[in-house]
Amino acid sequence: MHGNYNHNIPSARRRISRIRCLQDCITSLRNRQPFPDCLCYIPSELEYTTSYKTTWKLLQSPDKTSKVIKEIQATPSTRLIVSGEDFCNGDGKWLCVLKTKSTANDDYEHVPGDCLWLLLFSSRSSTEETPSAVPVQEVVSYSKSKLSLLKKQQPKIKSWEGVIEEHYAPVLKKHKAFIVPADKEAVDRLKALEKNWTLEHDAALVQVMSTNIPQETENLGSLRGFVEALGVSSYSSGDGESANLTDDDPNTYWETDGQQGQHWIRLTMKKGTIIKSLSLLVNLADDNYLPETIVVVAGEADDVKVLNSVNIVWSPQSNTEIKLLENLTEHYSIVTIRIKSCKSHGIDTRIRGIKLHCLEERSLGFDQEFFSGEKLVRYPLLQSFSPSVNYRRSVVLQRFMWLLDSVIHYLIPAWQSSIESCHFQEGSTLANLESIRQLLPLSKKRLALIDTLLKGSASDPSDRKIVYINRHAAFEHRVNPSDYNNTVFMQLYEGLKPRDRASTPLTYRWSSQNDQWWECKFISEGIIDQGGGFRDSLSDMAEELCPSDPDAPMALPFFVRTPNQSNEDGNVNRDSYIPNPSCHSLEKYEWLGQLMGACFRGKEILILSLPPYVWKRLAGESYNWSRDFATVDAAEVRLIDSLVNMDRETFLTTGRSWTMVLSDGSHVSLKVDSDGNPLPLAYEDRLEYAEKVREIRLAECDKQLKALRSGLLKVIPEAVLELLTWQELETRICGEPEISVEALMKNTFYHHIDEDDLRVKYFWTAVKNFSNEDRSHLLRFITGRRRLPVSIFISSGKNSPTNPLPESSTCCNTLHLPVYTDEKIAEERLRYAAYNCVSIDTDE
Repeated sequence: MHGNYNHNIPSARRRISRIRCLQDCITSLRNRQPFPDCLCYIPSELEYTTSYKTTWKLLQSPDKTSKVIKEIQATPSTRLIVSGEDFCNGDGKWLCVLKTKSTANDDYEHVPGDCLWLLLFSSRSSTEETPSAVPVQEVVSYSKSKLSLLKKQQPKIKSWEGVIEEHYAPVLKKHKAFIVPADKEAVDRLKALEKNWTLEHDAALVQVMSTNIPQETENLGSLRGFVEALGVSSYSSGDGESANLTDDDPNTYWETDGQQGQHWIRLTMKKGTIIKSLSLLVNLADDNYLPETIVVVAGEADDVKVLNSVNIVWSPQSNTEIKLLENLTEHYSIVTIRIKSCKSHGIDTRIRGIKLHCLEERSLGFDQEFFSGEKLVRYPLLQSFSPSVNYRRSVVLQRFMWLLDSVIHYLIPAWQSSIESCHFQEGSTLANLESIRQLLPLSKKRLALIDTLLKGSASDPSDRKIVYINRHAAFEHRVNPSDYNNTVFMQLYEGLKPRDRASTPLTYRWSSQNDQWWECKFISEGIIDQGGGFRDSLSDMAEELCPSDPDAPMALPFFVRTPNQSNEDGNVNRDSYIPNPSCHSLEKYEWLGQLMGACFRGKEILILSLPPYVWKRLAGESYNWSRDFATVDAAEVRLIDSLVNMDRETFLTTGRSWTMVLSDGSHVSLKVDSDGNPLPLAYEDRLEYAEKVREIRLAECDKQLKALRSGLLKVIPEAVLELLTWQELETRICGEPEISVEALMKNTFYHHIDEDDLRVKYFWTAVKNFSNEDRSHLLRFITGRRRLPVSIFISSGKNSPTNPLPESSTCCNTLHLPVYTDEKIAEERLRYAAYNCVSIDTDE
């Protein structure tokens, strides 16, 4: 636990207190109210000393270059009274010093100016370096006096975690602890909710932080402090799992199950770690499973550096600890242990454990400077707020997420890992997380819990099904759709059905180690399916469901192109499909949901270009008309919303009647005359009409989405969906939209600008420096689509002031490039536009 706490409170009541506080915090977030005071608690003052002789330099401000106001020759008897409010910046962590005294028996003296600053430790310091000052540990008096006994029975609480338990735990008054008075001004600053701050701002802040916080992996054991992730080349099922490498149990082992000489262990190191020693532990009884030649490399793919090579001649007296690395002097992000050969030409190897010791750069979390400048370019919602506002909100959000992580395992009992039993009642704590789903990526425990839930519900079949597929017939149909029974989708659907009543239907709950779910026999093709054909069948099916070519005919009736694809209005969701409201083959949707669940569990992807509205519905997240349905039909959303404030004259020019059009193009009449014709819409009825349109359009594919989600829930426990954001669900099923520079170049054409123009050169230099996410946003800015293939046209920009933002016309996939003074500015402007200017369109 992070802070001190009251030992009189039993552990079960601690959990109750945290769950109660968690529920109040969720209510605060949902209602846009400040967090409870106890979560934002900051003690008015704390006492510090030193553990060795040192010189404290008290500065005028928290800046290394600031003027030194006072120097103190500190010993373990010297004391400081400091503010309980933390402050971190690029220099390190600072203490705000209020009072000092030379010895424990002296009286405290106020420092000049009421506050000076002491650098507790530098941002560059190692975790093994002792800070210049440490908190004073309270010594319990064993005097017989009544006052001393009372003090002994009443612990002093000065941490927010302890205050939460004091406030929410059901305990007797005599067991309550003494809480150090709070710094009310600091608490008010921390809990303050800025004007116009919404849950969407919290979600953006979480995105910033979560991309910079490694998720905790439960099976890292003693390596957790230094390693973000541990991967292995293969492992034997049962007793040989990779988790045995870190369980500190000499009786368990990791055993490979692969090709000779191709075994490896990969360590993804935490930022700032420097390896001081790395060893493998073995057991001589493992004989020809013992590794003989080991090479340790740093880096990935072809860009590797050999750190050490070890050749072992085994004997009965050999050491069972194989030292691989010692006293490195620099950080390596990825270290791979390659086992090239085993004793007596053994094929597989056994390793009993890994010993790792590192120097670790001290983590300051997110200092105030983190929330400034270029780091927020990708998060426009946060740019209008000062770094101090974002910093303080990040502190309280991290406290909230620590609270959630401390009880998350108790919110999902073990019995809820099965598929059938995960149904959450409205009002339960876990069900309440739905309203704050976008904050969950900040959780460090969530992904490990999801993996546990998936493993607990996995079910691999005893044999692999063989499916016969005629791709020639499927491709002919795709070019000229008629009877869709020839599609790969339908051939798979029929081929994977139980052949008779005695056959067991597939559960699609395959474990991640099952890397080929069925075997394809391609008719009239000389292909032996060893995994490639199976993956081709998934790819072919995805292309039939949601064609990547916007002009390709629809091979299947289950999805239709969203109206956004045909509306040339500058919207940025022009590559999406939605379930067809007119298709009622619900059993096919359910089967597709099962396949999506199988992709979620495994390593395969099924690229379905669905809008955020659909992914939110599948994940069970809340959705609304103006924000979410705009990803389906932005023009209709704008028009219907504009009816509310439309004046009578403008309304009369629209000529609306009591009719509407669904996403599949079918017309719906809401009010008709005696001949069945839609009645004209009166100005006074426009609000009623708008409400009915919203209601019908939001529900137009309810049956299809319900069937898709039903299929998902047959494969994935509901608890898993409750712990995911819609973005994570989409990524786990469809994969990351990989956009390489080469692929962009192949799809780019030039209009009224030469390919060797300096503006074009600056553009490609920027794109090469962009991350994949940046390129996806840039593609969306130019074309309204997030994935290739799509044609891009680059044109010259308007004559305008120096270094303006670029403009785009998504209706014709054109980027208008202005003149920039240098490469750096061009990159900054393009990145800013990609994230902040998605509504800019020269046609508007």
